[in-house]
Amino acid sequence: MFVLLVEDNRLLANNLIQYLAIKGIECDYAENLAQAEQRLLQQTFDVIVLDLNLPDGDGIVACARWKAQCIGTPVIMLTARSHLDDRLNGFEAGADDYLIKPFAMEELVARLKVLAHRRAPSINLTIGDLDIDFSAHQAFRQQQVLPLSPTAWQILALLARRSPETVKKAEIERMLWPDSPPDSDCLRAHIHLLRKIVDKPFDSELLHTIRGVGLCLRAS
Repeated sequence: MFVLLVEDNRLLANNLIQYLAIKGIECDYAENLAQAEQRLLQQTFDVIVLDLNLPDGDGIVACARWKAQCIGTPVIMLTARSHLDDRLNGFEAGADDYLIKPFAMEELVARLKVLAHRRAPSINLTIGDLDIDFSAHQAFRQQQVLPLSPTAWQILALLARRSPETVKKAEIERMLWPDSPPDSDCLRAHIHLLRKIVDKPFDSELLHTIRGVGLCLRAS
């Protein structure tokens, strides 16, 4: 089992990672939502363990956004919020389970195993003649495999999940480089290469720059 742990309390996170490792459960770790969203574009997880009070946003809002973006990975929320309304809000946002702190490690493991067994199948998207397989991290256009670098895949996957919405370039930079964004020329170079792969060999464009706003992926 491969779990994404999103928790800003490093002491708790370290304890969880060590205990889960003893139980044979591998963890990747993100201490905020920006890092979590980067991990979700890079890898496929069996379960997401999500704290609600994070330094850069609310876990309930993030969960709802991920579900809207066709991320079908089961989510278990960890929180000290024990009121019924809080639990209901979590379930309405798309959470699959809800565990109140403090909790027994054994109970978390049991719940993770249940969620991993009922993991939703990957949701693929089609935009025009572009097919995207999120579980395989692959994209096809007119049934041709697109030779995407890891960075190009992350950009394309983000745009696809938000399509036809326009994504601001600053948001793409935060997703790619959450700790120290480089200068804007770096992102411009990656977008240029992505266009050469996704659009240039074909008759119609799918990547569109909205001047002064950002980038979107949509069929013309």
